[in-house]
Amino acid sequence: MESIVFQTNLYSTQKGKNFSPLTQNELYRFLAINLAMGLKKMPSYRDYWSSCEILHDSYISKAMSVKRFAWILSHLHLNDNTVQPKRGDALFDKPYKLRPLLSHLSERFLSAFRPSKCQSIDESMVKFKGRSSLKQYMPKKPIKRGYKIWMRCDQSGFVCQFEIYTGKVDQLVEKNLGARVVTNLSEQLYGKNHKVYMDNYFSSYDLFKFLDSKNVFACGTVNMSRKHMPKNLSADKTMKRGEYDWAVSNDNIVCVKWKDWRCVHILSTMENVINECKIERKEKDGSKKEVSCPQSVVTYNKNMGFVDHFDHLKSLYEIDRKSQKWWHRLFFHFLDACVTNAYILHTQLPDSCKSTEVKTLKDFRINIISHLMLMGEEGAGLKRRSTTLPLVAIKKNKPSVPEETRFQNVQHMPIKCPPRRCALCSTKKNVHKTRTMCKTCNVPLCVRQKDTPTCFEKFHAK
Repeated sequence: MESIVFQTNLYSTQKGKNFSPLTQNELYRFLAINLAMGLKKMPSYRDYWSSCEILHDSYISKAMSVKRFAWILSHLHLNDNTVQPKRGDALFDKPYKLRPLLSHLSERFLSAFRPSKCQSIDESMVKFKGRSSLKQYMPKKPIKRGYKIWMRCDQSGFVCQFEIYTGKVDQLVEKNLGARVVTNLSEQLYGKNHKVYMDNYFSSYDLFKFLDSKNVFACGTVNMSRKHMPKNLSADKTMKRGEYDWAVSNDNIVCVKWKDWRCVHILSTMENVINECKIERKEKDGSKKEVSCPQSVVTYNKNMGFVDHFDHLKSLYEIDRKSQKWWHRLFFHFLDACVTNAYILHTQLPDSCKSTEVKTLKDFRINIISHLMLMGEEGAGLKRRSTTLPLVAIKKNKPSVPEETRFQNVQHMPIKCPPRRCALCSTKKNVHKTRTMCKTCNVPLCVRQKDTPTCFEKFHAK
């Protein structure tokens, strides 16, 4: 929190305008207001301060003025822009603006929870339709445009690890991307005999062999066009519904083919893969029928949906606000993710440690909002923003030229330059551009005939 306050005030200073510094108490209230907006959604955040009684929200409007909320929203910052590596640099980082938050959450998510034996790895989409090099298009997903985030989730839905997909590198598609994602997200599980489930985007023989060497069991649907897949399994046309076939490699990696309405292929390094069990399936007329099925298919269907479970919990009361700033969507996504993870941790507590007032996710969010408001109240009160803080007067961004150079009486020659703002007479409201600059001072200055004296002369006069 202290880092966000510092970076926001630093960014405001760099913008070159007078401002009232953000305080930690205000930031608590700002976050509480955003979480409250997830519970009570409006078309625009300004509607909560509307003079219309139908839209107006007294709880939010009393906590902070709309002007102050808008200022914090527009100046919110997490990292220093002035030291950001440029594109093409070896240290260039696309999500640089979020990097401190991502690093902090990665550590906290790992340390706060001891995951169960079964884990699943899948992708999650964060809706965004603006301009960003991180944005992906997934036509078969419910959220077709947005940010893709790889996640490893526990069976409770808790996000243990995540990785933002940053797209192609130098316009080249990364080879073995799925395998790299799985190895990165499962590294903390090595040697602990966990079971990891994934879909056919990730699954491959080489990946499963590597995970098996690290004592991590894997199971997932697989694309049969991948390397080292068996070629001697029964043909699709010869199989009836409920029939299955399998093949085992020398490394004890099992590939199972099962026929439902169509054929499903499962790759697994777990035990009891080909044990037969019975499941109920619907017929075309709506009736139910018992069908034979290998155990690997049943366990896959049971354990693959952990990421979807997290997405469902997060979406119930998420902060859904459009923004032109590409990173705002991700910031509020991870704020919602923190609340969702915290709620899952709360559900894992013994009954004696749980609050009797908190029974649902909605109750939990209300509880967090109330506590954040109380934390924001200390020393500031829930009145309009504190006026005791002095305005920070920012020195205007005028050219810095040494006096011995600026006021010497020789060598100040006007030369042509591309159109630039005059260093003396141009302001934000009244922009005056010139094609003339001082050769010695390297400063753009007007030399218009109607000005007496001209900006060029004024600048060099003591």
